[in-house]
Amino acid sequence: MAINRASKRTDKTPLGTLLSILMSFEVLARYLEVELRPYEASLIRFNIMSALFTNGGEMTPSEISEMVFREKNSITAVINTMERQGVVRREPSTDDRRSVKVVITDKGWKEANRLSPIAQELSREALSCMDKDKVEDLVETMRTLRENLLPRIAKSTGNGKRQILTLTRDRVSQRNRDTTTLNTNNEGIM
Repeated sequence: MAINRASKRTDKTPLGTLLSILMSFEVLARYLEVELRPYEASLIRFNIMSALFTNGGEMTPSEISEMVFREKNSITAVINTMERQGVVRREPSTDDRRSVKVVITDKGWKEANRLSPIAQELSREALSCMDKDKVEDLVETMRTLRENLLPRIAKSTGNGKRQILTLTRDRVSQRNRDTTTLNTNNEGIM
């Protein structure tokens, strides 16, 4: 895919900035999809495993859905596949009999450990065009943007979602702090 001169120009209007962020996300998502394919991992699977890993290996499907910003039904389909493959299992929740937890299995932990160095290398490659200070600034900028927008999403969705999104925002903020620390130390999984 060639990049022409017009696409290199920077539109510094708010709309241009937003479109640039969205395009960068799409390019990054596509990069990860392409690079993860040889390892039989999709981006959504990668995100689900990352969410589970950062939360001690178990979460409810709703919590996973909130953390990866996907509809619960799309998460359920991926979890079903992962369960058939033996990477996760569902267990009744000890807190709520009507709920289940998704738990990483031994096979899932092995997969996570196998993908960890791959994920670290992909991260390094993707961010290699920026120095450490720019990466840290980018992380902080993206955190600020999320923290600004999540309450607006909560206001517009109603049905008690505000509390859920606040919890999600806090989890994402914590996850980003953890990820920044992990990336700085070149440790951790996904």
